[in-house]
Amino acid sequence: MPTESKDLWHALLRSGESLATEDDYEHGYAGEARRDLEQYIAFRVARETYGLSISQIGEIAMQLKTTPVPRTASFVLGIANVRGTVIPVLDLAERLQLQPSTPDRDARVLIVRHEGEQYGLAVDQVVGVVSIAPEDLEEAPGAIGSTRGEFIQSLARRDGELVIVLDLSMLLRPKDFLAPLASAARRNR
Repeated sequence: MPTESKDLWHALLRSGESLATEDDYEHGYAGEARRDLEQYIAFRVARETYGLSISQIGEIAMQLKTTPVPRTASFVLGIANVRGTVIPVLDLAERLQLQPSTPDRDARVLIVRHEGEQYGLAVDQVVGVVSIAPEDLEEAPGAIGSTRGEFIQSLARRDGELVIVLDLSMLLRPKDFLAPLASAARRNR
């Protein structure tokens, strides 16, 4: 038996894993967990991965039954009742001017909080929670001059995949919710 435990000990040493010592047990582990990591909800829209700070998310809901509202922008799906609160629900693909997809069983609505109000953002799929270090967030390049570029707060790479962090204040500008008069008139005919 002593030979067997000695063999295990040598195998563990050869593995390269750091081992706890008696000092570690006596004084606590030296490794500290990072406390500056931001958590984001990662989600997909039109096969691209986006993120919003977890502090902006109130809940993640299944698809909501919406009631259309006349004279609103094309990205406004309508309003929905969420536990007695009526909120606008937006098609995020349409808002970002991406190719919309047909909602399937993975589709969700992110209930976000912004300036004391709640909004629903329809997304294709919620991926999960990702932790991103502040130094891993990059400013959106100025070359992203499309309409979509104004909605991007920052970019980050997680597990080899680009996560586009959205700017809720730009995404939820109230003036954008009203349809231009000419297109609203055509849509309401």
